[in-house]
Amino acid sequence: MPSDLPKSGHWQHHTLLLLFTGMWGANFILAEVALREMSPISFSVARFATGACALFLLLCTRRCASSSVTRLFPRVERRDLGLLFAVALLGALAAPWLGIEGLARSSGARASLWLALGPVMSVGIGAALRSERIGAMGHVGVGLAGAGGLALALDGFRGAGHYISGDILLFLALVSAVAELHMIKPLALRYGPTPTVTARTAIGVLVYAAIASPSLSVQPWSSFGLVTWIAILAGGAIGIGMGQWVKVRALKAIGPTRVVLYGNLVPVAALLIAWLALSAVPSLLECLAAALILCGAICLEYLDKFKHEAPATTEMSM
Repeated sequence: MPSDLPKSGHWQHHTLLLLFTGMWGANFILAEVALREMSPISFSVARFATGACALFLLLCTRRCASSSVTRLFPRVERRDLGLLFAVALLGALAAPWLGIEGLARSSGARASLWLALGPVMSVGIGAALRSERIGAMGHVGVGLAGAGGLALALDGFRGAGHYISGDILLFLALVSAVAELHMIKPLALRYGPTPTVTARTAIGVLVYAAIASPSLSVQPWSSFGLVTWIAILAGGAIGIGMGQWVKVRALKAIGPTRVVLYGNLVPVAALLIAWLALSAVPSLLECLAAALILCGAICLEYLDKFKHEAPATTEMSM
């Protein structure tokens, strides 16, 4: 069974993750600009369809490079079909739909701040399920990140009214994404991360496109500007498709906690890019929220010696 994870070398994984941190931050800002020309659901579907195509090409490339694998997708057992569809509906339908609608009512920097709470929520669920154990510094980290989320919510009440509805949608998107993260784990372990994520994205996009077809049919595709097409094509292929592959590829080499830590740097990148590109000066509470979330992540994922119980993930050759 060919491994989907690297065997040696750490610096290239840190370099790629750092590079993608900037790309993920830019992705939020590009999306904010693209939503001036497109409806939220049409943009989200187009971007996820591009990500699905990128993942499919990646899967084909890896399968062709492996002489021991004869099937593009492993045969999924009947007992796993329901879980696969649930994962697809959560991760490639509910989470992006709620997230993009929340972004349309908020801003790219705020959206990235909300989503940065995902790793903390995930570890909390892991602790509740006894798949991870956190120590004293981990509890401090959860408290700091929770305070950051509270500061962000308070900023929403102080700002324009649409911030409140946007924050609610972004929080629901976060819950969907974290739930998918825990539900997809046994599938990725059983069938391999690349085919699992590709199948999940393809199934979700088909359902998503069917729901969004009325909006997709009335979009003025030929009149979209360059930035919008960059957000669709580059944001989808790189941010959604290849970004997930980069994370999974680095897991064995540098460990899951350090991979997740890069995700918590995305809000800082988004705030910086929004400030430089859009002259969007973050509020004091947004800055405080970013600092608290980052400090919480560092306490939880770097200073705290929690135990992550997860076996190595490999591709199946069925």
